[in-house]
Amino acid sequence: MSDIRWGVLGAARIARKQVIPAMRRVGAGEVVAVASASGNAEPFAAELGIARAYASYDELLADPQVDAVYIALPNVHHARWILAAARAGKHVLCEKPVVLGTAELEAVTAACADAGVQLAEAFMYRHHPQLRRLRELLDAGTIGELVSVESSFHFTLPRSEPPDIRLRPDLGGGSLRDIGCYPVDLLGWLTGAEPDDLGVVAHRDTPDGADTRMAVAARYGAVTANLHFSFDAPFRAEARLIGTAGSIELPDVFRADNRGGTARIRIDRDGETSVVEVEGDQYGEQAAAFARRVTDGAEDADGAALTARTAATLERIAAAAGLTVPASL
Repeated sequence: MSDIRWGVLGAARIARKQVIPAMRRVGAGEVVAVASASGNAEPFAAELGIARAYASYDELLADPQVDAVYIALPNVHHARWILAAARAGKHVLCEKPVVLGTAELEAVTAACADAGVQLAEAFMYRHHPQLRRLRELLDAGTIGELVSVESSFHFTLPRSEPPDIRLRPDLGGGSLRDIGCYPVDLLGWLTGAEPDDLGVVAHRDTPDGADTRMAVAARYGAVTANLHFSFDAPFRAEARLIGTAGSIELPDVFRADNRGGTARIRIDRDGETSVVEVEGDQYGEQAAAFARRVTDGAEDADGAALTARTAATLERIAAAAGLTVPASL
């Protein structure tokens, strides 16, 4: 088991339900502290058996018994607290999207490098072994040359008062930054590139509200892509890759954890269909991978490059959709 001592910034549901249990499941270290500015740290710590609860993030970062932090705060606060964590000498695993733009990414990357601490974006789907299997199939020419990719992420987000933070533009909310980042990241992983061209249409509930539905058409070299995401439809988180000789469907590409970790890869070629099932623990693998980086001091150049492509593409999409970028630093 890793001896990394973790602190959690933000008493978020994803930390409670997914990330902390995964850290414990794979032995990626011990969660020793949690901080919440909303007054939820103590009940959160009591529920999960965490030793120390802080009412401010600065207090947690000043704790010498914390080696690394997991940041589960609203998007607008990511860059600020990554910088603060780096100054405090803490390694950082931060929820996606790690920043709201390329200028923020340059700032946090430089700060972490200067401090000698690791920084990773918590895109857990990247760590499921289905992606390795998918790459093997593509490299083997299973569907020929890749022509087009369709990817969607939808779920129903009830409207309420006060509004959910994912519906607050001032906190960096909206469908693009909450779930659209997944299809965008997947295309960056598949192609190793940013789009050459893109077009965007977006819907808002109110003229000054967050984007609640969006469609993106893009071209990555010779590969075309159609990406769709919204807060207004039943759950689906999938991708379809169309090639010159067949197609591959990935119905569980982003949330294989919803099926107990089993991801299905459906291959259609020459009039025949086959299904490959790949087992994995994407949250656990994410925690274990980051713990190894902290222990070994190894960089993840491929992951950093993908994060940079995704940040740049999200910035372009946001600009094309007329989305505001809240002040954060």
